[in-house]
Formats: sequence, C-alpha cells, structure tokens
Amino acid sequence: MKRALYLVLACTVAGSVGGCSLFGSWWGPKRAAWRSKAESACLSSGAVVPGPDVRPMGEYDGPGACGADRPFKVSAVGRSYKVPLSKPTDMNCPMVAAVDSWLERIVQPQAMAQFGQPVVGVEHMGTYSCRNISGHRQMSEHAYMNAIDVSGFKLADGRTVRVKSGWRSADASEANFLRAVGGDACQDFTTVLGPGANAAHQDHLHLDLARHSKGRRVCRGGDIPVPQGGRMFSFFKDDSIITGSIGEGSKSGGLDDGWADDADIEE
Repeated sequence: MKRALYLVLACTVAGSVGGCSLFGSWWGPKRAAWRSKAESACLSSGAVVPGPDVRPMGEYDGPGACGADRPFKVSAVGRSYKVPLSKPTDMNCPMVAAVDSWLERIVQPQAMAQFGQPVVGVEHMGTYSCRNISGHRQMSEHAYMNAIDVSGFKLADGRTVRVKSGWRSADASEANFLRAVGGDACQDFTTVLGPGANAAHQDHLHLDLARHSKGRRVCRGGDIPVPQGGRMFSFFKDDSIITGSIGEGSKSGGLDDGWADDADIEE
C-alpha cells in the first residue's frame, strides 16, 4: 500500500514539472489520433534526420494529453546549414521539419535580400508548455510540442533583428524582413501569428501546425490590410486572414476530434 502511495506521489510531482506517463496514458485524456499519425508519417518520411543538434527523446507523456510520441531535443534548425537556437527546446517531428523548411526556403533568402548576409542564430521564447490557449478551454498547440514562438534572428555580422523592436522599425530592411518571413510562414505552418494579429504577439511570431476546421490556415504573420471602419473590426472577420487548404476538413462543418476552432487562435 505504501509503495502504491509513493508511486502516486512521485507521478504527481513529476507531472508538475514535466509529465508522468502513468497519468498521461492511464488516467488522463488521450491525444487526438491525428497527432500520432502525423508524427509517424514524418518519422517514416526521413524529413528529420537525427544528429547532435536533433536528438530523439522517446515518448513524452503528460500531464493529461500533453506531450508527444517521439519528439526531439533540438538545438539547431535548418536543412543544409544548421542554425543554432538561443536555447535547446522540444519539438515533435512535423514541427522540426516545418521549421527547417521555413528557415531554408524563406528566412535565409529574405535575410540575403534585405541584409546581404545569412541568419546564424534564431531566438525563441519556447515550444513546449502544457497549457490552454490564453482565454480558452482548448489546449494550446504548445502543449503538444507542435508550436514555437520566434522572437529574433541573429545575423552573421552579430546584429540581432527582433520582432518587438524591428516590426515597426525606421530601418525598412528590418521591418520588411520580419513581415516577409512572417507573412510567408503560412507556406510551412497552419497558424502564424505576429504583431499584426493582437497585443499578445507584439514580441514574437507564433508558428504551429494545428488542424483547423475545413483544413484552413490562419495567417496573421505579415501585414493585414486595414478594412473599412478601422483595424478593430478585422478581429471579427476571418475571411481576410484564412487562406490555403491542407489535409481533410470537417465533414459535418463542425469540429473533428482534436481539430482547432479558427476563432481560438490566441496562443
């Protein structure tokens, strides 16, 4: 009896600092099936190659439905050229692949176009956090290692372009660079939120791979046209910021298991 009580106490403590597979697998809610399928497909495709900068972690389960099946501890991102992160962080396989693609196809070409030099470091504010979306009951994509908040980019000359100070900078190259890498990020991610989205994203670009209803994407990482009547009214309209299509949408028009409501985007 005492041994069982010790086990429960140990898992409670573990859950408070990261997770415990006992509660995540047996007693807690299950992660949506599509998440496991996405991880398996990514791993099988070879899109992510393990190495010193991308180390397999094994299953990370709980508390609750939080975690991922086979995530990675990532210290650098990119395909042909690895760029160090400001601190190592946890990401699932699809996120690693998406960040690698975004950095190589969009970020680096824009850095060369605007500054004539590459990005040699990426600052971020975190990936994994077992919590709800701010102000909502729905879990954040951060809870599944399926999101990253990027706050800045270090250039080869040592200069750092930060979202907070560069978005409205008098230096057109900084502003143009940030709007370009944020605006085009929806080619690789299904949710992109930046300073143009709301006050919560004034200092970073939120990038994730959530599944939205009808397979749509939420793209608020670049400039948003001001509609007639003022910018405030744009928060009540989705048609100007939803674009693209991935996977299969909701057949009934409602939400499938594990799919995110397009309105619930304040990550």
